[in-house]
Amino acid sequence: AAGAPLLPAGHVLRPQDLALLAAGGLDRVPVRRRLRVAVLSTGDELADPPGPPEATIDANRPMLLALIRAWGFDPVDLGRARDDAGAVRAALDRGAEEADAILTSGGASAGDEDHVSATLRAAGALTAWRIAVKPGRPLALAAWNGAAVFGLPGNPVAAFTCALIFARPALLALAGAGWRAPQGFDLPAGFAKTRKPGRREFLRARISAEGRAEPFRSEGSGLISGLAWSTGLIDLPDPGPDVAEGDPVRFIPYASFGL
Repeated sequence: AAGAPLLPAGHVLRPQDLALLAAGGLDRVPVRRRLRVAVLSTGDELADPPGPPEATIDANRPMLLALIRAWGFDPVDLGRARDDAGAVRAALDRGAEEADAILTSGGASAGDEDHVSATLRAAGALTAWRIAVKPGRPLALAAWNGAAVFGLPGNPVAAFTCALIFARPALLALAGAGWRAPQGFDLPAGFAKTRKPGRREFLRARISAEGRAEPFRSEGSGLISGLAWSTGLIDLPDPGPDVAEGDPVRFIPYASFGL
């Protein structure tokens, strides 16, 4: 009917939405500017691929930049910062000038070379630090010169998981889309697991041929192959009981995270 709303405010436009708008006789609609999100890696040990054999390859930066693109934001590559407080501060300054939000990886824990969390804390910018989530305990949330900062862990699996669980909904809210919880569904567990109390857990997983939630063979945060193998996450809330095979568990496909 004439005057009936076609799409709500904050809706992320998809190809089928453009068809609906066109069929409704609209050739222009008001939209928000794309959010600019900067990505920074930290660590003297890192090298870009292929890198020398003894180097630790920076896998986080290409992964996070691709996530930003997949979510419809404009990525800003800040490169790598040395394990030096001045270098980290300069990179954050540049990120705040060029972007609306910054994703860092590494340097968010409590070691002598963890300059991201130390720099944010020294400037009084740190608003939250460390979370009871596996993988991803060293997560830093802050604001730097008007830009939101998500200090992600250095381990690739933890960086990926925290980006999906924490950064994506916040970035969508900043972009004007509102807060969105990823949709999941219950499946019988294809595994058994003894739970450690006091933390929420996310397991890389996929759906087996029998329709069960099957986790990756290892929970190690450095095994990037598990990210490529998996098609979603098993969400084990806290508090929660031990898991026996066949128990219902929550499976969230990566498609629910915009991937």
